[in-house]
Formats: sequence, structure tokens, C-alpha cells
Amino acid sequence: MKRKLIPVTVLFILMISHGLALDSGEFTAELNGLRLWYKVSGSGPVCLMPNPAWGPSSDLYFMSMQELEKTMTMVYLDCRGTGRSQRAGNLTDYTWDQLIADLDALRAHLGQEKVWVAGHSEGGSLALRYACQHPDRLNGLLVIDGFGGFDPALTGELEDPRQARRSDPAFVEAEKSFRIRPESDAELKDRMVKGLPLFWSDVTKAAAFQEVFAATTFSLEAWKAQGASGRGGRNYSMRACLEKVEAPALVVVGADDMTCSPVTAKHIHFCLKNSKLLVIEKAGHFPWMEQPKVFFTDVPAFLALQGH
Repeated sequence: MKRKLIPVTVLFILMISHGLALDSGEFTAELNGLRLWYKVSGSGPVCLMPNPAWGPSSDLYFMSMQELEKTMTMVYLDCRGTGRSQRAGNLTDYTWDQLIADLDALRAHLGQEKVWVAGHSEGGSLALRYACQHPDRLNGLLVIDGFGGFDPALTGELEDPRQARRSDPAFVEAEKSFRIRPESDAELKDRMVKGLPLFWSDVTKAAAFQEVFAATTFSLEAWKAQGASGRGGRNYSMRACLEKVEAPALVVVGADDMTCSPVTAKHIHFCLKNSKLLVIEKAGHFPWMEQPKVFFTDVPAFLALQGH
């Protein structure tokens, strides 16, 4: 049987509309003067997924999100100073603008006119800020338990879920671990591992991901740089810039997340013109781990509605 050849003109149109196909593997590229590491895996539309720039490496994501790779070509990025990527010259060289510039440089390096951008936690904040700066280079957004500021109009719905867990000794001990100031990468990792009960609806489910957390590295420099570069603080709103984003977006949040709560997810959802909000019950800050059946069913279903 003869293979049907695709005309060159059709291939050119496909390349323009979907970007160049990417080879799978681990790579390092010099972007904005730094050697940054990234991993490509999967098939479908290209989706850049930066890690939270405050410290944890991308192992946390590419070791636990393989299901997404059936729908998208995932490009996991270790932001500057984290994981396998080079550190910046100064603690002040980790600003939002610099992180956004790195992400956009990666897009250009990969030969993509437009991309999807996904992010979890502070990575979700970076995805939103990228969308604000480069809405014309965006195919869509996937924001997972991210933070986009806080809308004072929603404060009436904000409750302190910590109060309901004060009787749990594991929760109390986890809170204590966050009062310890780490002095090394190892101490920062130990702090986060001991603090896991704060991030889960049912912390016993974390045991299934011991290998993932063991492989994830943490950068004390990046942790310190978050404050030094002015990325700290939560008393702000991104409404003005998010309202200008036209691309489709899915905002996902665990119903029991105390770090980036459903209230903040609602703020993001209300600000974006073309978004859907997915609240996953019985899940905390890692909904794809706690409720994988829901997450990996509903997220691809959303992408399918966008024609992917």
C-alpha cells in the first residue's frame, strides 16, 4: 500500500498553526544568559510547564503527570536556580519579569509561535503572568492550585479551614516545621516533607508518591530569591491584566487546599473571560495525586472541547 504524501503547502500550514513537532528527551538551552534544563515528553499541542520558581524541581511533575502526555506535548522547565538549571548571578535576579522572559525564550527556542502554558502553585502564578504579558503567544492556560491575587469582594466566603484540623497532631507538627528557617537545600526539603499534612486532604495518600517526593530536589537559593526579587506577598489583584486574556483557560483547585484555596481560584476564574473552574472534592494542593481519576478525566475532556 502506498503512503499518502502530505503536500508541502499543507505541512507548512500545519507548522504555522501548531508549531514544530518536538523531539522527546532532556535538554539544556542557554536562555537569557543562563543554562536552563527542560524535558519534552508526550504528543499533541505543545504545553510549557514551569516548576514553582521558589524551589522544587520539575521531577514533582514529570514523574506524576504522565497521563497528560497522552493529550499534550509537555515541556517541563526547571526555572532558573532550581533543579538542573543554572543559578542566576544574584538573589535579585529572579523577578517575575525575568521568569516570564525565560519562559518566552524557551517558546521561541522550541520554534513555537503559540503554546499552552500550565502551572501548579507558584508555577500557576507564572503561567497567569505570562498570559498577561504575551496573550498573543498563548493557545490556552491550565492553572492548577495557582495564585493570581485575591479579590477582597470574595473575603466573605473565605473561612479558615485550619481551625477544623487543630485537633490533628500530624497537622500541628507540620505547622511547626514551617517555623524553622532552613539553612541548606537538604533542610528545605526536610521542611517541605514534614509539612506535607498541610497540603493534603488525606495525607495517607502521599505514601503512594514517596518516590516522586524523594526524587524532587529543593533549592535554598531559589527560596531566598523569592523574597529578594519581590515575588512574595499575596495582597494584590491581577484582575486588570487577566481580563485582557482571550485564550481558553481551565482553573483547577482542590476543595481542601489551604495554600491556594478555592476562593483564590474563583478570583482567577472570574477575571478570565474564557475560563472554566474545576473544583475537585477531597483533594488538597495536589489534586492530580489525590484524585487522579477525576483530574485525568476532566482535564483532557476540557482540552478536547478546545479541539485537541
